[in-house]
Amino acid sequence: MGISLYRRYRPQKFSEVAGQPAAVAVIVRSLRAGRVGHAYLFSGPRGCGKTSVARLLARALNCLEPVDGCEPCCRCQNCVAIAAGESLDVIEIDGASNNSVDEVRELKSHIMSVPMSSKYKVYIIDEVHMLSISAFNALLKTLEEPPEHVVFVLATTEAHKVPVTIRSRCQHIPFHRIDTQTIYERLTRVCADESMRFQPEALWEIARQADGAMRDGLSMLEQVAGSSGETVTASDVEAALGQGSRSSLERWLGSWRTGDMKTFCELDRMLAAGASPQRFLEEMFALVRNLWLVARWSDILETLDASAQEKEYLKREAPLWDPLELGAIMRFLAELLPQTRMGLRMDVLSGLLMAKITESVHRGSGDRAPLEPAAPRGLPAHLEARKETEGPERRPPVPVASLPVGETTPPETSPPKTPFLETTPAAPAPDLNPKVPDERSVNGEPCGEERWEEVMKAFHDADFLAYCGLLDARALVDGDRLVVDIPLRYSFEVLRLERNRSTLRKILTRFWPDVEVVLHHAGLSASCDGTPPPGVERAPGFSKAPEKPKTEQAEQTEKSEKSAAAQPAGGIPFSGLVRDVTRWMRGEVILVRRGVDEDADADDATIEE
Repeated sequence: MGISLYRRYRPQKFSEVAGQPAAVAVIVRSLRAGRVGHAYLFSGPRGCGKTSVARLLARALNCLEPVDGCEPCCRCQNCVAIAAGESLDVIEIDGASNNSVDEVRELKSHIMSVPMSSKYKVYIIDEVHMLSISAFNALLKTLEEPPEHVVFVLATTEAHKVPVTIRSRCQHIPFHRIDTQTIYERLTRVCADESMRFQPEALWEIARQADGAMRDGLSMLEQVAGSSGETVTASDVEAALGQGSRSSLERWLGSWRTGDMKTFCELDRMLAAGASPQRFLEEMFALVRNLWLVARWSDILETLDASAQEKEYLKREAPLWDPLELGAIMRFLAELLPQTRMGLRMDVLSGLLMAKITESVHRGSGDRAPLEPAAPRGLPAHLEARKETEGPERRPPVPVASLPVGETTPPETSPPKTPFLETTPAAPAPDLNPKVPDERSVNGEPCGEERWEEVMKAFHDADFLAYCGLLDARALVDGDRLVVDIPLRYSFEVLRLERNRSTLRKILTRFWPDVEVVLHHAGLSASCDGTPPPGVERAPGFSKAPEKPKTEQAEQTEKSEKSAAAQPAGGIPFSGLVRDVTRWMRGEVILVRRGVDEDADADDATIEE
């Protein structure tokens, strides 16, 4: 049985580790200075070299003839045994399958024994975040103060799942994703060593699909090489790894401007041939992002992690796109991505993408208008001509018949009174807040902030529902009336109810005794005038409205308030809270049952209404 490429080309020295200069530099300096820690935590994405560096550290610590004080010689018996996995002093533990407290206790029982043939015993625990909480707790003391001949190396892909008590006892060395260029260079050297012929774009596609993991890149190369002929080509990569390669997406994206049937057929072919919807959208997003960057900043091209062929494509294609349109496409793809993870069907995905293509194409290729906000469409030719003559800053034209004599533009707040006599654009959406002319406009002087705070405090203590409705309101004193301007339509509709108007009149007339209280919202108004509260005289000229009988709900509310106020302090548990909630929500306490023990007499149980 042959050895896979990622095992055959595992780094044998620190200088061969690719894409992790910071992590390697920390370990090399520690080895040269002789200040090696007793516990390390290596964290990073999959396939980035955590376990390989942990094995290199074990070999460097136990090498009989280290090179330059840090590099293993790869010739002595310790280096050979550790590389072959036969050393009894380097113990690798899979944290996913040995995660119970019993395994950790067994490990602790062997820690005190001295190494067999090496200077250090090195414990490498992979996927350490899979250990149970009990196992972590059992490891704490040993990890904090191990014997001098023991070194722990913990490796994980999810450092946030490792308890803080463990992380604080280790030197945390983060590993990072390996960039595409580095993976491509390593794949090139492997192909040269294996005498494989290849197309550069094929290796670039494998490096992109590896997504920062060198191990994944070598595994994909081995898979493609096993199914291809004498040369590894881009078509072989696409056939082995699924449709939707970067070159295919570039061709498909270039056909967007045509918007014909071929665009849909090519999309349907890629999805039907095995392209993963999630990977397809991710690759599409990356391509559109690069186009957006180059279209906005042309000099950024050299800094992108892309192949020479892709840079040439971006340089040629980016000037044909509007950055605003590309930004809208990126947001559209980002909204689709979560849906693909939940199992979006292929036909639904192709339909959504083609609808977006059609919308983009219809905006025109030469002088596209920005996608956000969308440019108005459908105006008749004579209106478009009038709009151009009036200039871009003018408002939409208004029929001359609707304007007073001598005026050329409509008043600021007056809508058109007559429709256009000729063909008109599509009807606008209905106004959810129709403005009804009020008998009197919203005028007056604002009341002081301190006084309004006192008013709101009174509403908070007396009627919490009215208090919530008045949170964004403002009060204006206009002669003999008080106008409460309410910006929210919902709050206005609630407060204009008879029972709420009575409460508003009752409380507001404490602060302004001789005024009429009027609620106002966007041209709508409702008067709170009625019978004044006791002790408040009505201003001259006001007619007394007939007092309406109390509704059943108002009587129940008043009854519950009196009942809650008369309730003894020890009668109801949390009586203050119950009383407040009852008052806020205008409810009523129907029944309070006190729980009793099973052994207690039935007479001890009380029911209060």
